[in-house]
Amino acid sequence: MCSPFLTLSGKQTLMRKQILLAIVLLFGFYAQAEECLYPELNGLKGEEIRTALYNRIKDHTILEYTNLIPRYSGVDLRANNKVWDMYSNCEFTKTANCNNSNYDTDVECECYNREHALPVSWWGSDKTEPMYTDLHHVIPTDNATNSQRSAWPLGEVTNVEWENGLSKLGYGTFGTSGNNKTFEPADEYKGDFARIYFYMATCYKDKNFTAGGKGYKVFNSNTANFNSTALNLYLKWHRNDPVSQKEIDRNNGVAKKQGNRNPFVDAPELVEYIWGNKKTSVYNCGAEGIEDVEVETHAATKILMDGHIYIIREDKIYTIQGARVR
Repeated sequence: MCSPFLTLSGKQTLMRKQILLAIVLLFGFYAQAEECLYPELNGLKGEEIRTALYNRIKDHTILEYTNLIPRYSGVDLRANNKVWDMYSNCEFTKTANCNNSNYDTDVECECYNREHALPVSWWGSDKTEPMYTDLHHVIPTDNATNSQRSAWPLGEVTNVEWENGLSKLGYGTFGTSGNNKTFEPADEYKGDFARIYFYMATCYKDKNFTAGGKGYKVFNSNTANFNSTALNLYLKWHRNDPVSQKEIDRNNGVAKKQGNRNPFVDAPELVEYIWGNKKTSVYNCGAEGIEDVEVETHAATKILMDGHIYIIREDKIYTIQGARVR
């Protein structure tokens, strides 16, 4: 198991439910055990975690570009079988993709195409695999809206030049004039896009995302490392828009197709350990869970809960420092 719980002594097995019941009765709350999905991260911090995740997710199945269309991938469909477009309010049937035909980019809701959330131009406009067909960042979008987004960086708009009721284009985060436009997604999807970007910066941490286009607005020169402006913004989006069921379902669907997962959907706290307010802290996977331990009647039991260590002895609970708390 991934959480380092200690048995101080024991001949009997006191199961998890008994420990939890004792905590409910003595402490007045319930701590829910969580599955540890990334045990190899235990004891790591900051960039060490990012490197370990890179080694885990970088080698995955390379998909055919055709198979990224929702009717084939199945990962971007609503319950009513309509395409789930995070850029617009359009409702497309599965077969309404543009098929590279000459559709009018000024007409909204005519057809949908495949959008690279992290634009291809940023890594040099080539079709380098597996980035080009990585389904984690290829999403269906209204053709006309995608034309407005172009390869502008994702940010927040203060001076709106275009909007469609869900997304906006204009000036804001990256400048107020000239070649500094930004594309702003809806609040309900900002966390989704932030976690997609955290995934890309991890799965392809050895790449250069400033090789072309507007990548230099988001990443430091010749790297896949966020600059401070972009990082602070995407951390805010991540915190303000928690992981949704849509993201969980999509992550599961993509994993079935290409064999790797977005760890920042599975374990959102990893964002803080790599880029956020815990990047100098050691990560302990499943620290909020409680494992089965063996104890003897009246023996002291050491448990880890909500990131804190407690000692249970008889009918009392103590902190690890020895101060009685109940």
